[in-house]
Amino acid sequence: MLHIKKGSPPKIFTEFILHNPTLHFDDMPSDVKHSLREALLLEQGHLCAYCMTRIDSDNTKIEHYIPRNSDNELDYKNLLAVCRGNEGQPRRAQHCDTRKGNSTLHLDPQQAEHIAQLHYKSDGTIFSKSNSAFEHDLNSILNLNDPFGYLKHNRKHALDTLKFHIRKKLGDRAASTSFLQRALDFFSANSSGERKPYCGILIDYLQQRIRSSDNINRA
Repeated sequence: MLHIKKGSPPKIFTEFILHNPTLHFDDMPSDVKHSLREALLLEQGHLCAYCMTRIDSDNTKIEHYIPRNSDNELDYKNLLAVCRGNEGQPRRAQHCDTRKGNSTLHLDPQQAEHIAQLHYKSDGTIFSKSNSAFEHDLNSILNLNDPFGYLKHNRKHALDTLKFHIRKKLGDRAASTSFLQRALDFFSANSSGERKPYCGILIDYLQQRIRSSDNINRA
């Protein structure tokens, strides 16, 4: 999961709200919903707000972070782009919004301090060290560590691939702090509107490496 910095809603969406104050989310014309979906995808780097899998206009749902009601259904800050989360499969295999349904989360991807409390194990497990409510969200509500699914495997594969490329680039040389920081900046950036799938685990790994390197240099 990544920190999502909300931008401004698309003009066509705000105009729809302005000129149709009594209409609801489901009344939104297809062109307005398309522009809304594209804006959400762009600010999220075309990654699901929860599991970080690649999403595009054809396989995206618009999620209400706080369960939809008449007050928030057209609030742009309450809208996220998410994957389809194994729709149609048994609940034990579902994840993200499909599994979440109308449950309320404690973990908010729009809050940087929440994302800072998330970490990853080398096997791809996402967890929170000290926040039991976040742990419940990750495992019971969003099902991001589903043992029967592919999310853990994909996160592990992304991490293993990064480690391989670092070894290939440096050989027996130790990675310098500046080298690690450049890699961290690359995976943290969203300048092109697309980010690497599952890059949260890569960012966490590089941050740990940088902290370790800094501690060694200070010793």
